[in-house]
Amino acid sequence: MLLVVQMHGEPGSGKSTLARALGPALHAVVLDKDIVKSALLRAGVSEALAGPASYEAYYGVAASLLRQGLSIVLDNPVYWPIALEKSRGLAMDAGACYTLIECACPDRAELLCRLRTRAAMASQPREPLDLDEHPGAVVVTTREPRLVLDTTRPLDHLVQSTVAYIEAQSAAPSALAAPATPPLPSWERPDGPSGGPGGEGP
Repeated sequence: MLLVVQMHGEPGSGKSTLARALGPALHAVVLDKDIVKSALLRAGVSEALAGPASYEAYYGVAASLLRQGLSIVLDNPVYWPIALEKSRGLAMDAGACYTLIECACPDRAELLCRLRTRAAMASQPREPLDLDEHPGAVVVTTREPRLVLDTTRPLDHLVQSTVAYIEAQSAAPSALAAPATPPLPSWERPDGPSGGPGGEGP
């Protein structure tokens, strides 16, 4: 079955690290929105235009891959309702199983360390972002069925738990309308509250 796995989480939460690990585990293509936006910024496109332009290109490539019969992992935050609508629409159009995975780093010192020491692309911040600085951004995932993962846990455990969650969803009668919830360790909670404040810019 085709998969659309939508990642979510603030900068430094570990969503890109998990997304890259999920690619081979799910036989899926990983799409990173920051690669597209950073390329536009390097080419001299303004920040104001690079955000929306990167999403147009990003979702265009995603739709093309699905039409080719390839599963995808979308590595971008969904603090904007339109982002959720887009990824859900991609899954619906392709008849794919849709899954939302939220990454959270509850250790704020660890999150800051990640941000300040990573090899950041042009579009990636080195400090936690405040949603109040981004008009239209909301914590939309508080009402969305999803798997929330504590990314201070070992990566292999996170991958195993995510794959198990997706497999359970794929077996559900309607993967889009009624995601299933398999048993999970206590530090991983499906359909839980948002993992923390902050979010990436558009």
